[in-house]
Amino acid sequence: MNEKKKVSWLKQIDWWVALPALSILAALMAWALIDPTGMGNSITVIFNFLTDGFGWVYLMLGLLFLGFCLWLAFGPYRNVKLGKDDEKPQHSFFSWFAMIIACGYGVGLVFWGAAEPLSFLQTPPMGMEPYTAESAVRALAQAFFHWGWIPWAIYMVVGVTMGYFIFRKGMPPFFSRVLEPIFGDKVKTKGFRILDGFLVFGVVGGVTTATGLGILQLASGLFSLFGIPENNLTYIIIAIAWAALFTTSAVSGIDKGIKILSNLNIPLCILVCVVVFIVGPTAFILNTMSSSLGDMLGNFFPMALWTDSIDKTGFAQGWTIFYWAWWIASAPSTGLFVADISRGRTLKEIVLVHLGAAPIATWLWFATFGGTAIFQEMFQNLGLVASMNDMGTQSVVFTMLSHLPLGQILAVLFLILIFLFLATTVDSFSYVCAQVSTKEDQNPKMPSKPLRAVWAIAIAALAITMILVGKGQIQSLQLSSVVASIVIMVVMVLMIISMFKSLKQEELEGTIDLGRLNSRQHILEEKQKANELKKIQRAAKKDKA
Repeated sequence: MNEKKKVSWLKQIDWWVALPALSILAALMAWALIDPTGMGNSITVIFNFLTDGFGWVYLMLGLLFLGFCLWLAFGPYRNVKLGKDDEKPQHSFFSWFAMIIACGYGVGLVFWGAAEPLSFLQTPPMGMEPYTAESAVRALAQAFFHWGWIPWAIYMVVGVTMGYFIFRKGMPPFFSRVLEPIFGDKVKTKGFRILDGFLVFGVVGGVTTATGLGILQLASGLFSLFGIPENNLTYIIIAIAWAALFTTSAVSGIDKGIKILSNLNIPLCILVCVVVFIVGPTAFILNTMSSSLGDMLGNFFPMALWTDSIDKTGFAQGWTIFYWAWWIASAPSTGLFVADISRGRTLKEIVLVHLGAAPIATWLWFATFGGTAIFQEMFQNLGLVASMNDMGTQSVVFTMLSHLPLGQILAVLFLILIFLFLATTVDSFSYVCAQVSTKEDQNPKMPSKPLRAVWAIAIAALAITMILVGKGQIQSLQLSSVVASIVIMVVMVLMIISMFKSLKQEELEGTIDLGRLNSRQHILEEKQKANELKKIQRAAKKDKA
């Protein structure tokens, strides 16, 4: 019997994908080392040009993506699965949801939870007066909007389209192959693989923002707790130590690395949030959350379409448009990761969890941390805004925690939480980069461990470079997302068209039977199968125990 010869991991790499992405990354890092001032100035010019000139495009696309997801959840194809009709989910609901939150929002959630509402209290949108009751409610409402339905919809555009084509149509996990219903066999050419390479660079650009924010906040926490100075050496040491953890997890794969870390950090996240809620201004948190949710719901469309074209305060460009660009840049990796873990689930289930449970979880976090920060600033005069302006956005949460009972313990737990969220975020992104940059005949769904480590290290290196160029500020990190999103948002629109065409074609060919899928009997059968699967999973856990 002839065994298949093992191929070196270097020979498994599709260099038509990896080379463009790595070349751009290397060029950026070289530019930063040679002329950091020039790069920093260029960053500002490019960021302003893109957000001022094309901001309306990002805002319109955000609503388009949300509309597409709602159509998937409530339209005729809502019960189509990512996979064959009889496939079952591979992960329990808790593990699945934990991985979604950890990958989708992890680092950003802990970084901005207290800082963003406080920033809006100081400089509110739409001409409001700062430090008023109205601006306090709007501060939290604006944060709810920024971390609510549209960001999750952006992720879902890639998640459901990639999952549909990979698991239902049997295609490899390449972004370009999703476009086959539009371009036909041309998507199998080297030109489209080069396009995948640019999208991989976009993925790295998007995760660089999250990675850099996490490193800055870790350094701030170490200074707050132990007096370790926030400087370039600290940033580099953090990156090396943390890179070792997430590289180890990255080479372990989803089932071992990412899943284990997600199952650790979500309970810790809940614990920290609950304790802050209890020891903080509980009644104020609940009341402000209620008022802010109402404000967000009542002003959803003005928030979604406001470009700040008259007053030109820069709020829309620096916040909403930047966020939409960040989510779009992160969408290929987050979406493909979500597709990987969502196999066997229906379009309706996936979309509703992402547009229902996931935003509620993030709103509770922002209400707790943002509400506490606003209360301390407005009613206790603890100077959080002054501290933020003096020490940076990354310091806010540690200043806030220091004024609470159990503050030191909470700060230590928060440091651990940041570290774990960083690991899960970069693990999932490096896994996706490795998948896309593996040759089609080398099982790209299970990329080599060394290649995963290469992408994890590349992400850390670019994050450190952008931090050093920006001198510890977040502006340079913002640019990486905005630039990376330009090509990706065009591809995402094509993905929507491609999936719509493919679903229609399946319906015409009879491979999708809408009458059966949407019948009450079929839905009841699926619920029964889900209950049986839960029983099997519980029994398996008992056996392990």
